[in-house]
Amino acid sequence: MKLETIDYRAEDSAKRFVESLRETGFGVLSNHPIDKALVDTIYEEWQAFFNSDEKQNYLFKPETHDGFFPAEVSETAKGHTVKDIKEYYHVYPWGRIPDSLRENILRYYQEANALAEELLGWVEAHTPAEVAVNYSIALPKMIENSHKTLLRILHY
Repeated sequence: MKLETIDYRAEDSAKRFVESLRETGFGVLSNHPIDKALVDTIYEEWQAFFNSDEKQNYLFKPETHDGFFPAEVSETAKGHTVKDIKEYYHVYPWGRIPDSLRENILRYYQEANALAEELLGWVEAHTPAEVAVNYSIALPKMIENSHKTLLRILHY
């Protein structure tokens, strides 16, 4: 399997992205509209959070699944018995987020959702007609204005 990186700005990016999804199950984009400086800042901010004891103040709530998940409650990969060595934080726009981290992570959340909406449009545009007739609504509409999309911040 050869996984190609598709230039978001290329004329045929939509077609090539969907072909990659169909052939490999993955789509890798370069030159996408998500601000790299924002991503770098988020990495730095959340690394400091995971290195601090503050994370304990945001333990996840079982009823809402937002917040900090310590390594002790981490998942076990399918087919394995040893837990993953990671901790993570579930971000929802309505969920608990430390004030110092809120602005940048919510900006990223909005930018990522906007890109996802566009990519779903690409998928829909390049869906075979015999499959597309089964869509109950346009694919981008499925996440439009949704506040249910999970953003998981991983720390290994």
